[in-house]
Amino acid sequence: MDEQKKISLPEIIIVILFSLIGEVLDIVDMGWIIGFPIQIWLFFKGGGLPFKKQAPSLIGNLVELIPILDWLPWRTVTLLISIYLINHPEVAPKLKSVGKKIAAKQ
Repeated sequence: MDEQKKISLPEIIIVILFSLIGEVLDIVDMGWIIGFPIQIWLFFKGGGLPFKKQAPSLIGNLVELIPILDWLPWRTVTLLISIYLINHPEVAPKLKSVGKKIAAKQ
């Protein structure tokens, strides 16, 4: 049987809804009010300091600070990536090896 996921489906749905509300609030530059608590929640659900799993969400929050780019749903997309990496820890090492191969070709 599958092992228990760190972040359950109801939690994912609720946090995505809050993230989408944050995206709408970005219209008036107030999305950070929801983005910051979501990042704190992700920090605690992700088990603390595994930066590799939370990096996409942090990057998405930073991109949201750039005018004009904040019109796109970066925070929500990167939040979904971070949730996936937290719930599937076996994927992170594979992504790291793919990143090294891409960097080596350049």
